[in-house]
Amino acid sequence: MQNIISETKRVKTSATTIFEFLSDFNNLEKLMPSKVTNWSSTADSCSFTLDGMATLNMKTGSNKTDSLVQMVATGKNPFHYDLNNLIEAKGDNECDVRIELNADMNPMLAMMAKKPLNKFIDILVSKLAELY
Repeated sequence: MQNIISETKRVKTSATTIFEFLSDFNNLEKLMPSKVTNWSSTADSCSFTLDGMATLNMKTGSNKTDSLVQMVATGKNPFHYDLNNLIEAKGDNECDVRIELNADMNPMLAMMAKKPLNKFIDILVSKLAELY
């Protein structure tokens, strides 16, 4: 199991606001890098293609109000994974956000995919901080 962790970003809004934003998969398109194509989403699932890698399909996992938005692999994916969006309140109008990607990849795939996946989740958390 590969554990890939993004940088932590301070976001200038409440943990509740970030939790609600991330809980609706339709909002996630705003965070995606330009190399994402074939975006499709509903409130509780999404599918997209990472250019040069693979198509990923996710759905809502076990969320914890104002502290965790979990997204889990569903359908056809190149490997099993979950994406944990961790939110830590830092007062009424600030919070820290970090993303942890836990992926079950064989060693060869992990060697090729770890760096691009780390960059991908760093972009997601950075764009979230820019939005708020």
